[in-house]
Order: sequence, then C-alpha cells, then structure tokens
Amino acid sequence: GPMLLITCGLSGSGKTWLARRLAERLGALHLRSDVERKRLAGLAAHEDSRSPPDAGIYTLEFNERTYRRLRDCAAASLAGGEPTIVDAAFLRSHERQSFLALAQDRNVPFAIVHCHAPDAVLRDRVSARAASGCDASEAGLDVLARQPSYWEALGDDERRHVVAVDTSD
Repeated sequence: GPMLLITCGLSGSGKTWLARRLAERLGALHLRSDVERKRLAGLAAHEDSRSPPDAGIYTLEFNERTYRRLRDCAAASLAGGEPTIVDAAFLRSHERQSFLALAQDRNVPFAIVHCHAPDAVLRDRVSARAASGCDASEAGLDVLARQPSYWEALGDDERRHVVAVDTSD
C-alpha cells in the first residue's frame, strides 16, 4: 500500500543509489530532486545548467519550487495508492516537516532514510560523479563543502521516523 519515504544526507552519501534499490524492492515511485529541478528549468536530466553554487537553478527560491514540485508529485502518487520515495538532500527542517505533514494528512507510513558516509568517501564519490558527466546531479566539491552549513538537525518528531544507513561500503 501507499507509504512515503524521504532520503536525507549530503551529496555523495548514497541517496540515489539507495533510493533506486528501495524503489525496485518496494515497487515504489522514485522522485528525484536533481531530475525535477532540471525539468522545472526546461532542461534534460543530464544537461548542464551551468549554474554556480547558490545561483541559477540552485537559489533558495528555486530550491523551494523544487521541493513544492516534489511534494505535489508525491501527493498525487500517494493519492493513487503508490509507495513513494522522494530522493533529495532534505537538509532543512521545513523541507522534511512538509513531507512528514503530507504523510500524516494521508495517514500513510513515513520514514526518513538518513544516508551517511565518511567525508573522504563523500568527496571521492562527488568527484567521480562530476568526472563521469552522466548524472543529473551537478553537486561538485564546492557544493559538498558548503552543505554542512545548511544542515538542520533532526527534531524529536522526526527522529522517531529515521532509518540511518551507513553507505560506506
């Protein structure tokens, strides 16, 4: 039946890798922020937006638009009875709260899949992905370096929904 899972974690923490596997296992719809963000901007998934960090399609305002779009898609998917995974960084509390509220409104099971790995692993993965040029994510080392400053700790109401996954290996 319908359930809502959201990922959270820094770039390179394995969110998409894990979301793909969970989606397969659960027969869930996989909604990905990197893809929806580009779709909103009229770009193909692997097209380079040429946006500097915090600019272009990565401004706070565009970020809000992207999470609104993900929420609308998730709401439609849940209304159709589908298990749904929203694959995004979810670094800020209000982004997570909005999806927690959606799950509560729809009375469906909810989990926050918190992906983490050591810094060196994150940096290696982000570098390798940027070099490959065949991924919708544009997060480079500069983005990874500033993400911890956006992270807002999980609150008590969120922590009881958290499944922490160490993706080091």
